[in-house]
Amino acid sequence: MQATWVGRCSAALAAALALAATAWADVPPPLIKRLDDPTRAKVLAALAGLIILGFAMVLLTWLGARVVQRYRKSTAYFRPTPRPGEHDWARRPLTPGGSEPDQPASDP
Repeated sequence: MQATWVGRCSAALAAALALAATAWADVPPPLIKRLDDPTRAKVLAALAGLIILGFAMVLLTWLGARVVQRYRKSTAYFRPTPRPGEHDWARRPLTPGGSEPDQPASDP
């Protein structure tokens, strides 16, 4: 019986102290509430703009990653033409027999 009386009194005392502390404390309002209306509107608009720009950056990064991934996994149709190898520049015979064509006669 004594334990419940002590518990109830301590709970009531704690509640009374909490109410008294909040009533006596001079808690200033938040900074956004202390601003005048036009300045508050500018600050909130700037914050909203930053949030929208952040979402736009994430969206563009995601879309760019998708394009790059599709490019990497695509067929050779979208890839650039491969560079010619060393032997692609060699002179090839024009006739099937492998002989060079006749040279025109030079003037004496």
